[in-house]
Amino acid sequence: MTLTFWFDVHSPWCYLAAHRIGDLARKHKRELLWRPLHLPTMADQINGRRPLEANPAFVAWYQQDLQDWAALQKLNVHYHSHYPLRNSRALRACLWAAEQNKAESFVKRVLLGYWAEEGDISSLDQLALWAGDCGLDGEAVKAAAQSETYKAQVASNTQEAIARGVFGVPTVDTGTKLYFGNDRLDLLDLHLTSQPI
Repeated sequence: MTLTFWFDVHSPWCYLAAHRIGDLARKHKRELLWRPLHLPTMADQINGRRPLEANPAFVAWYQQDLQDWAALQKLNVHYHSHYPLRNSRALRACLWAAEQNKAESFVKRVLLGYWAEEGDISSLDQLALWAGDCGLDGEAVKAAAQSETYKAQVASNTQEAIARGVFGVPTVDTGTKLYFGNDRLDLLDLHLTSQPI
């Protein structure tokens, strides 16, 4: 069973889940594919969830829940002062990093930068610096972030995810079941425990 981790750097829940999913896959000796998609496009196409546009009581609970999960995972999380920043360059860079077998470290670095350090995910220079933190070539990351090929791949990923029934991120796809949300990774763990290799 291969696990597919569908994510977008726009989501704080992807930030939290990205810090768990690698260890979970290793625990169960499963291959893990890091697949970025364009969440705003998905939401537009399927009339998807927009939690921050819900009623005030839900938004207040949602923000509390986010902070509670972050505290549980010992991570700091807050919305960028200019949220939402354009995500396309970061998503393309994540695709390139995955091709270099550095998806986990780079995606986690980008998410940490955006969700805990006020980093600019739309800045080529910032992406290059984060790439250097992960042992990647900054200039190559800049090129990937502007690549039409990777732009098309993100669009293709988004359509593939929709076809699979993905409606939000983070989602882990086992091939037969979908687990949506950072808080469903415990259920994924239980499922994988019941599905020995």
